Parts: sequence; C-alpha cells; structure tokens
Amino acid sequence: MALKVLLINHGAALMTKRLGTLLEAAGIELVSVEPVIGNIKEIEEKDGGVNVFVLSAGDFGRDSMDVLAYLKEVCLKTNKPLCVMGYEKDLTEVEKAIPKDLIAQEFTRPFDVTVISETVQSLACSGSEPLKREESLLLVDDDITFLKMMQSLLGRKYHVIAVCSGKEAIEYFMMGHIADLILLDYDMPVMTGPQVLEKLRAEPKSADIPVIFLTGKNDRDSVMSVMALKPEGYILKSMSSEDILASVERFFTTKIRE
Repeated sequence: MALKVLLINHGAALMTKRLGTLLEAAGIELVSVEPVIGNIKEIEEKDGGVNVFVLSAGDFGRDSMDVLAYLKEVCLKTNKPLCVMGYEKDLTEVEKAIPKDLIAQEFTRPFDVTVISETVQSLACSGSEPLKREESLLLVDDDITFLKMMQSLLGRKYHVIAVCSGKEAIEYFMMGHIADLILLDYDMPVMTGPQVLEKLRAEPKSADIPVIFLTGKNDRDSVMSVMALKPEGYILKSMSSEDILASVERFFTTKIRE
C-alpha cells in the first residue's frame, strides 16, 4: 500500500506542487484538499487512509474550529501524526484547539519546503508498518499527554483507540464499534470513571466488554467503591510502563485460558 500524505490548505498552489514533487520522488503520494471536514474525511477513509496530516494554518475562515476539532479527534483515535505550518500567531491559534502534544511538528513561515518534505517522509515511513495485533483496546482518559504515552506503549502489541472523555467512550460503542478491553481513568470532568462504567454496563452494546481502571487514584475508599462495580482490574498510573504493559498482557493471557 502506497504511503499517503494529506495536505489541508486553501490555495498555496506553488508550495503544494513543490512539496508534491519532493514526496513523489520518495514514493509518497500527496493529496491536497480544502479545509472542509467532508473532503478530509473522504480521503482519510479511502484506500487504507492517510499516513500523515499536514495542516496549513491561518488561510481559511470561520469554519476552521470545526476542522481543528475533527483533526484532533482523528489524530487522537488513530495515532496518526499531524504537522502544522503557518505564522507564529496561526500556530498559537491552532494550539488552542489541538494540544501541542498531538502535533508532531510545527513549521513557521517562511517555509523551507525541503525540510517539510524530509520531516513528513520520516513520519510517514515510521508509522507505515502494518498492524499485526488482533486485540483492540479503548483508552479513556482526559489527560492527552498520558493518552499519547499509553498509545505508544500499548500500540507495540495491540490496536489502540483513544478518547478523552466518558461521553466519547459511550458514543464510540453506540456507533457500532467494538473493543476487547477498555482501560478507564477514574478522575475525569463531567463524567467520572465509575459513572462511565455504570453507563457502559447499562448499554447492551458495551455491557459485556471488560473494563480495567487505569488511574492515579489509590486511596482505599476510591478503590473499594470501584471494585463494587466489578471491573476486571485496577492498574495504577504510578506503575512503570513495563508493569502496565505486563498487566494488560496478563489479562489477555488469562482470558485466552478461560
């Protein structure tokens, strides 16, 4: 499957042509679309999807916040890299909607297209290995930095989707998606982890999906109140990355034996 970079911009034909030529020489396809969610979604879902998103900031209008919200959701769920280019003020505006932790690289005007091409090539190739794992995990946590870290860690062995609120987790299953395991944070705004678990258990589409709490809450009262909801486990964020991964592996090993 050919590598594909999606450039989201309005105009900038000369820069697009130059970047496309450089990427084509490296065997990477560049697709350019207007900053319209429908256009972006169509390319993102077609023929194996996109390896890297590149956003030209500051050159589109009032609908930009919707586009930024969509890109944030897609990059968080798929772990695809996002590059942003523009003036300093444009990058600052983007960071109000998309946390900097989700942005793989920023390029400030005036651009060096060769540098952009080399960076995008590296990002596209580093994430091009096919998925070989069968189990799927849904991570639910409002801490985006922690989500990205866990996606990187658990993504070594599993297919990982991440959402940053309980509402998004519930909507994920209502849309017909499935998961083999949910890793759920305890402390989240609007809807806490225990509240999310109760709602998931009440919905037929998610009632039987195993849930393990992955949280920083380690006081006795919190642990006991959660265990009364009968999750499959309770993992502390303070554990080492290796121990967290090992805990997930033990869950699947035990499940297979059963």
